[in-house]
This record gives sequence, C-alpha cells and structure tokens, in this order.
Amino acid sequence: MVMTESGDKPTTPELARAAVSADSGRDALPSGTWNLLRDRLRANDPIWLGFHVLNRASAKISRYFDGKARARERAKDLPGVNTREYNRLLWTNYDWSHSGEEWTPTPQWRRSMVDEVMLALMPDQPTALEIGPGGGRWTVELQPRVESLVVADISPRAIELCQERLGAAANVSYLVTDGRSLTGVADGAIDFVWSFDVFLHIAPVDQKGYIAELARVMRPGAVAVIHHPGDGGSMEGWRSAMTAQMFADLVRERGLRVVRQFTAWGSDGRHALPNSGDVITVFDKPA
Repeated sequence: MVMTESGDKPTTPELARAAVSADSGRDALPSGTWNLLRDRLRANDPIWLGFHVLNRASAKISRYFDGKARARERAKDLPGVNTREYNRLLWTNYDWSHSGEEWTPTPQWRRSMVDEVMLALMPDQPTALEIGPGGGRWTVELQPRVESLVVADISPRAIELCQERLGAAANVSYLVTDGRSLTGVADGAIDFVWSFDVFLHIAPVDQKGYIAELARVMRPGAVAVIHHPGDGGSMEGWRSAMTAQMFADLVRERGLRVVRQFTAWGSDGRHALPNSGDVITVFDKPA
C-alpha cells in the first residue's frame, strides 16, 4: 500500500490547521503531565483548568468507546450509524448544487483521478457499473468512455440528478438500490465497477452484501475500483467501520482477487486521497 502525501501544495489555512492539530509547539513546553497542568493553572485559574482537563479526558473516552462500538459493528454485522435508511434520507435531502465537487481538493487532483486511476484501470469500451453516483461527479467521465453504463444509487434524488445531467444518453440505465444489492443487474454482465466517496458511508454488513453481488454481476476478467475506509472509520464524516484488511478478506471470500490497495498515485505518489484513513481497493474476477 502506497502511503505518501499528496503533491498538491497545501494552502496557508491548511498549514495553519495542521500546525494547530499537531500541537507543533508541544516539545517546547515543560515535560510531564503535572508540569503542563501547573503551567496552565498559573496562566489561567482552577475553574478553567477543570474545564480543560474534562474536555481532554472526555475526548479520549469518546475515542475509546467509539472504537469499541465500531469493533462490535464489524464482529456482529451491525450497521452502527450507517443504516441504509439513514443513507437514503441523507443523500436524498443533501444539497447537490455543487454536484459533489465540494469534495474535490483541486482540479489537478480530479484530472489525475480520472486519467491515472479510472481510465488506467478501465478495460476498453466496457459495460460499466457505478455505485453511488450522487450528483454525477464521476458519471460524466464514465458515460462517454463506456459501451454501456448502469448507474445505481440508494437515493432516488441522486438518480434524478444524473438523468438530468446526462440528458438522453442512450448508453445509460438507472437503478435505485436497497443499499446492499444490485437486483436488476444480470449475472456476469459487468466489465468494470467504479465507486468513489460512497462505500465510506456504507456499513460493513451492507458492503458485504454489495461484494457478494459484485461477484455475481462481474464477468470473468472484470475489474472493480472501490474507495472505502481503511482504518475502521471515525465519527468524522460518518465513515463506516470498514478496514482495508476486512475489505480484502470479504473480496477473497467471494472468489474475487485483490489486485492492490493504495492511497496515493501518480509520479512518486504525488496525488493522494484527501482523508489519510481511506483506501482504494482494486480487485478483479479471475478468468
């Protein structure tokens, strides 16, 4: 797995946020917890210090129990916060006025994603499937380059947006899913599967359902490219509890082959996924 930083230069606000979040001046402070607390007490007052300690302690407790909850989701096939009904409501009522481009770091990053990931892995003129198109951010790149395209989403609103955006494109069909299956897609019909910024919010139990369905609809030699959590997720962004290892195991259990998992691409890994906890898994169906 390539673990490199993006080559896109961070902006000044990004650098400032990184400096603050990393506590970059910590090494210059008095060493030891008690010395730190004494220094902060001298500069403030006991009530402020009490609030400060409770805040730091509650953050650690929150992370601990969040980790426990997510481990149980993986072990017991529980959806956690990422229920299918929640996802349907969330993405149906989401403000799609930016078509999902609000999650694109830079135009250069987007171009590299299309040229160096999507097109580099796509077979020639495939029958393709996109899971979770949202506002059509990647659909508009797929549609002109494939023989036919199945666009599948749990949100009827997302399907409507893609229909409006693509107009009367004759090579596209649409499917509203239940959030874990692909009923309506024929066995062995698909050559290429694409899903980006979608499995991030699908519970592991439902990802398991989708992987089983992909094993059914992918024809021998077909390739799938799926972006998903790699570190067990976090409360930030409602990421699901999936891990890179669990995803790879689920793929193999269905007789599919993991080709690679990566977080960065391009010359010297100059482009990377915006969230360091995410991963892209590429897998295929052996011929």
